[in-house]
Amino acid sequence: MPSIRLLHLTFAGAGRVTAQVVFDERLTVIYGASDTGKSFVTEAIDYMLGARKLSLIPEAEGYSQILLGLELPDRQVITLMRGPESSRISVFHDDVRDLVYRASDLELSVSTRGSKNISRYLLEKLGLHDALIATNDTGGTKPLGLRDLLHLCLISETRMVSKVPSVLRSTGTSGQTAHKSVLKLLLTGQGEPAGEARPNASQRRLQKGKIGLLDELILDLQRQLAQGGNESELAQQLHRLLAHQDTIGLSLREITARHAQAVTRRTELAVTLGQYDQRVAEIDDLIGRFGLLQSQYESDLERLAMVSEAGSLLGYFRTGTCAFCGADPAHQNPGHDLQETTALHTAVTAEDTKTRHLLSDLHLTIDDLRIQREGLARQCEHSAAQTEQADLEIARIDEELQPVQDQASQAMEARSHIEKELGLHTRIQELEDVRAALVANGAVPGGRPTGSIPAGTVAAFDRAVERALEAWQVRLHGVYYDQHTAELYVGDRDRAGHGKGMRAVLHAAFAVALAEYCVDQQHPHPGFVILDSPLVTYRQPGVRRTDDENLPDSVIDYFYRDLFQRFTGQAIIVENSDPPSDIVQEAQVYMFSRDPHDHRFGFFPIETGIVDEDTSGA
Repeated sequence: MPSIRLLHLTFAGAGRVTAQVVFDERLTVIYGASDTGKSFVTEAIDYMLGARKLSLIPEAEGYSQILLGLELPDRQVITLMRGPESSRISVFHDDVRDLVYRASDLELSVSTRGSKNISRYLLEKLGLHDALIATNDTGGTKPLGLRDLLHLCLISETRMVSKVPSVLRSTGTSGQTAHKSVLKLLLTGQGEPAGEARPNASQRRLQKGKIGLLDELILDLQRQLAQGGNESELAQQLHRLLAHQDTIGLSLREITARHAQAVTRRTELAVTLGQYDQRVAEIDDLIGRFGLLQSQYESDLERLAMVSEAGSLLGYFRTGTCAFCGADPAHQNPGHDLQETTALHTAVTAEDTKTRHLLSDLHLTIDDLRIQREGLARQCEHSAAQTEQADLEIARIDEELQPVQDQASQAMEARSHIEKELGLHTRIQELEDVRAALVANGAVPGGRPTGSIPAGTVAAFDRAVERALEAWQVRLHGVYYDQHTAELYVGDRDRAGHGKGMRAVLHAAFAVALAEYCVDQQHPHPGFVILDSPLVTYRQPGVRRTDDENLPDSVIDYFYRDLFQRFTGQAIIVENSDPPSDIVQEAQVYMFSRDPHDHRFGFFPIETGIVDEDTSGA
C-alpha cells in the first residue's frame, strides 16, 4: 500500500538556533508541560500539508523557513519548505534540515486551484489523483483533496474531544456527503464513478453570475500585470535572478568580512592612541610637578647661601646675648662667636650638599621623562599615520561595498517584482480553472444516487475499532459505525454521549483502526496518524488520570505499547502525561519540560538571556 512517512519538522531562521523534532518510523511521543509548543508541532505539520494558516507563537519569531521531511511511497526523500505566512510550498528532492538559500526543484501552491498544488502532488504519489468523492446524494462528484484525507489521520486537540463525529468536520449539513464519501473510499478502496451533470435553469443563472464576477476579477488581475514575459519566462528569470543573488551574496559576505577586519584594526589603533595620549598627559603632569619641585630646591639653595653669608657677620656686629646659642655674656667663653659661626657654616654646608643631590636626581628624572615623552610622541605620530591609513582603507571598502549593496537591493526588488508577477499569473490561472469548472460542471437533477458502504465492510471496520479498544484495555463493547449519521456507537451510547476523556479515546481508536484496516486491505491511506491529546486533556499531579470508570489508569500504558508493538503505520502522539518507561527507552520520545535546566525546554530552543533571567529570579 502506498504511504508517506514523516521524517522531521524543522524551523530555521537567520541567526536563530534550529528548532527540530525527528520522527521515528513507528512511534514518536511528544509530552510534557503545558505551553511548551507540543500542539504547535501538530499545527505546523498540518500547515506544511496545505492548511491555510499557522497561528504563530512568540517563540517562532525570527524563523523564516519551515521544513517538513517526507519519504514518499517510492522511497524518495523530499523536503517541503514554506514560509510562516506563505501560500506557496517549495519542494527539494533531498533531505534538507537547515536554512536553505538555493532554488527549489519544484514550486507548488497551497490552493487546490490549478494542477501545481501540494494536494495533487501528494495524492499522485499515493495513487489517488484521479479519485472522485460524492458531493450530494444525486450523483454529483468532485476530485478528492488531500485535506479530505488529513482530517481523518491528523487530529488536533480540539477535534479530539469535540462532539462532532470523527468522520465530519462540523455539525452543519454542508459537506457531510463528501466527508462520508472519503471514508467510503478508504474502506472500499474505490472512489465514486464520474457522472454527467446537467445544470438546471436556476443553477445556470447562478453559474452565469459567478462566471461574470470571475471575468471581472481576471481582467483586473491582468491589468495589474506589467508588460513582461509569460509565466514560463518569468520563472526562468526568477531562477537566473536567484543564482545572481547567490553570487552577490558571496561578494557581499567577502567585502563585509574585510570591512569588519578594517574596522576592528581601526578600533585597536584608536585604543592605542588613547593609551598614548593618556601616558603623555601623565608625563606632562609629572614634568610640571617636578618643575615646581626644582624651583623649590633652587630657592632653598639661595636661602642657604644667604644664611651662610649672614651667619659669619652676626658675631662681629652685636654684643650681649649670643645670636647663635642664646648664652648671656657672663657665660660666653673667649672665641665663642667664632665657634658658633663655624658650626652654623657646617650645618648650612651639609644642607646645601643634600639639596644639591636631590636637585641632581630630580634633573635626571625630568630628563628621563622628557625622553619618554619624545618616544611616545613618535609612537603617536606612527599610530596616527596607521589610523589615517585604516580610515582610508575603510573608506575604500565602503566605496567597494556600496555598489554591491545597490546590486543586492536591486536584485531583491527585481525578485519581489517577479514573484509578484508570478503570483498574479497563479491567481489568474486559479480563477480561470474555477471559471472552467463552472462552465463544465453543473447540477445533476436525475443522476444515480450515491451508493453506501457495503454492510460487510462496515462490520469489518467495526471489528477493527473494537480490537483497538480491547488492546488498550478500554472496558467497552458493542462497537458499530452508523454510516447514515456518521457516528460511532460504543456500548449503549454514541461517541458524543460519552465524557470528554472517553470521546478522545474513541476518536483515537477510530483513526488508528482506520489506518490499520487500510493497511491490511491494501487500500489507500496516508500511512500515518497524528493524535493530539488522545488520552487525557489535562490532569493535576496526585489525582487519577481520569474519572471515567471505563478508563482505568493502565489504558495509557496499553495504548502506547499497542501503537509501538502492533500498529503497522507511523504514529505521532502529543500528550501531557508521561508514557511508560519502556516506551521512553525504545520509541522516539521528546519531553518538553519548560525547565531550562531539565530535559528539553520546549519545541523552540530557549534563549540564553531567558535562562539567566529565570535563574536569577528563582
